[in-house]
Amino acid sequence: MKPLSVVLAAASVLPTALSWGAAGHEMVATIAQIHLHPSTRQKLCDILPAEANCHLAPIAAWADTVRNRYRNTAPMHYINGVDDHPPDTCEFGEHGWVNEDVNVVTAIQNFTRTVMDGKSAQDIDIPLRFLVHFVGDMHQPLHLTGRDKGGNGAMFLFEGRHRNLHSVWDGGIITKNIRELGNYTTPLPSKQIESNLLGAIFDPYVRWIVWEGIREWWKDDLESWLSCPVDGDPFPHSFHTDIPASTPAILKGYFRTASSLVLSILPGSLSALSELAYPIPTRETEGFEDQAIALHPTSLSAKGGNMTFPSCPYTWAKPIHSLNCDIAWPKEYKNNSAPLIELDTDKYLGEIGRQKTVEKLIAMAGLRLAKILNEAFAEEGQLLGNGLYFDY
Repeated sequence: MKPLSVVLAAASVLPTALSWGAAGHEMVATIAQIHLHPSTRQKLCDILPAEANCHLAPIAAWADTVRNRYRNTAPMHYINGVDDHPPDTCEFGEHGWVNEDVNVVTAIQNFTRTVMDGKSAQDIDIPLRFLVHFVGDMHQPLHLTGRDKGGNGAMFLFEGRHRNLHSVWDGGIITKNIRELGNYTTPLPSKQIESNLLGAIFDPYVRWIVWEGIREWWKDDLESWLSCPVDGDPFPHSFHTDIPASTPAILKGYFRTASSLVLSILPGSLSALSELAYPIPTRETEGFEDQAIALHPTSLSAKGGNMTFPSCPYTWAKPIHSLNCDIAWPKEYKNNSAPLIELDTDKYLGEIGRQKTVEKLIAMAGLRLAKILNEAFAEEGQLLGNGLYFDY
């Protein structure tokens, strides 16, 4: 049995999983790899570690494996809007953010810029690994809500087993879909696709998503998936600012350190109340402060008025966040005190399947990642208008 198949088999019984699970992140990276321009692929080959064999998939889940080493990157895996409580209320920044400065939206924008501005492979390597991962995270709806810690504290049944909602979306649905997909086990008539598959257990699922989804079902949606506002990404900020923008940088650090210490020693209930009353950004990320966007920019736009920036994570994330109210959180769920709800039903999982929700999110993530990297590295004039490379 191949190592990844062991992981997927284990994931079907484990109660929790990391963001999208390794398989989800690797599928996103594989779809991106398929749509890289050859010149982009060659430049990335000079940047990626040798063990990756010039492919994005082996580094796609890396950011989850180094959380203990880079502890302060933890808030970059998610974003929590104030007053967000799906499925009853979906608020995505309209009332501010719990982690306004360091989150998955600002992380994608920061690391996109760092990858574009890097002068050497050493400059780009680690930011690239984070960027690949965080683009995947942003397309998992539970990473965009703070209710019950992104669903980690919301318990359900899935295929008869106790699972939290986050783990169902990270790996449960994907694992079930891979297991039950009955075709696409033979190669497609496309060198562009087949040459970028790794012989993984999820190869048939990727073939299906690309060949039927990207090539057929969603071909008319690609332009809207990949487009960004011409005036920059309109990331909204709290109407009550956490720390005044005029505060000297050294004092901002003191404020954050003090607030983090206070919140860490308060009882959980008091800490939660404090965070609601005074939304304070989570601890500043060590080593990445110079790459952070200004405390309260009006938009996450590129520096220089004529520069086209390849990512617009807030614009892309907003409709994904709405899935928390539309389909991810069962309407009948109140709390864990009631009998656990089974999610492997036609009403819940069947509807997710009919809408191809998970497949569409994986496709979106892969294509958007490819667009970012192509526009960062490909030579001018080598790409289609949407930033992708198509030859199938």
